[in-house]
Amino acid sequence: MSSSSLYCFLFRSGAECIIGFDVLVDVVIEQRFYRCNEGKYWTDNAFPNAFWHRYLNVFDAVNIVARVQKVERPEELWQRVDSDTVGFTDLPIYIGPAGFIKKLPDLIKVLKTRKLVNRCVIYRVPGILSFFYHLFAMPSGKAYAAEVVGDPVDVFAPGASKSPLRPVFKRLFYHMLRRQCAKAVSLSYVTEYSLQERYPPNPDGFDTHYSSIQLGDSDYFQRSEYTLNRPIKLVCIGNLSQPYKGCDFMLETLAKLKSKGVEVYLSWIGGGALQPAMESLADELGIAQSVRFVGNLSQRAQINQILDDSDVFVLSSRQEGLPRVLIESMARSLVCVATNVGGVKELLPQTFIVERDNQTELIDVLESVMLKTSQELMEISQANYTKAQNYHNDVLAERRKNMYQALLESSV
Repeated sequence: MSSSSLYCFLFRSGAECIIGFDVLVDVVIEQRFYRCNEGKYWTDNAFPNAFWHRYLNVFDAVNIVARVQKVERPEELWQRVDSDTVGFTDLPIYIGPAGFIKKLPDLIKVLKTRKLVNRCVIYRVPGILSFFYHLFAMPSGKAYAAEVVGDPVDVFAPGASKSPLRPVFKRLFYHMLRRQCAKAVSLSYVTEYSLQERYPPNPDGFDTHYSSIQLGDSDYFQRSEYTLNRPIKLVCIGNLSQPYKGCDFMLETLAKLKSKGVEVYLSWIGGGALQPAMESLADELGIAQSVRFVGNLSQRAQINQILDDSDVFVLSSRQEGLPRVLIESMARSLVCVATNVGGVKELLPQTFIVERDNQTELIDVLESVMLKTSQELMEISQANYTKAQNYHNDVLAERRKNMYQALLESSV
């Protein structure tokens, strides 16, 4: 057995000792991954191997605790996740509350294999997995850290979730996250102040703020001129697995603009189970020829090319933490408009923020952008580009390192 195979086997089996690694960290995350017949792990849209390197600045190895689906082979655009220093504890696949309840006995069984493993623990919250990990995998009194990447109040807001249990889930996850933040010895938020107001940190712990975003020099582009295309090219980025990205809201807004004689063209980057329904909606609205559903793109350069060819980025979401796609678009010096969710108000001036699902406000802002001169657009573009500099890897890396180091020191 190769060292890489041995490593992955030890992670999956919940072994108490992992040869060659002194400091291991379990990261509990809601994302779903895939394992092919060769035993390699893959992602179809987020958290490839490069993402996990941030933890390796402090820890010797990372063990991802997440749902893993077995597949025969990876799809062409999937990206590899595991390596000699990044392994997995495979949790059973489930979708929705009913699927969760059905798989709960198997889930608990796997989690219990981690209880005697000597490791640090980081929860990426909100999410149900961190709660059950804490119940069944954590020794009593063991310190943990948390990275707060979203707000359940927004996740379960009207329109963002269609579950009949939405009000119950909203209340449950709200109180769960408040408790997790209050007990964490080390804590980070994706927002500078927005989430902190609703979910206060442990007064005796360490807390900071940073985004999950990864922006290097090549991800920044400063435009030298800003002339709008005809038709106006809009771009949205969002996974279509859940309705909270607001694709339906965006399509209905596009149809209204078209009915007013405003020529616009939309590119939507991101795929998922809802894509066929959104394509049907575009057809019903009579705008199918004005919309391109790009699907998932695994290469950053492909996304940047579309952003650079667009006039305005629109975030139509009904819930977010601190939207990475908005920052990425600002880094390409795009004029951006966004719904008032999560930490958006930390990124854009109020002039370019609209209330979620408010079609009239979005149309008014988009029409106002279309009337601006090239010089005015360049000023907006420059402001966005400058703001995005605050999220360069070099700026965020030190905050992440301090957060992980605080956990490590508390775990000794």
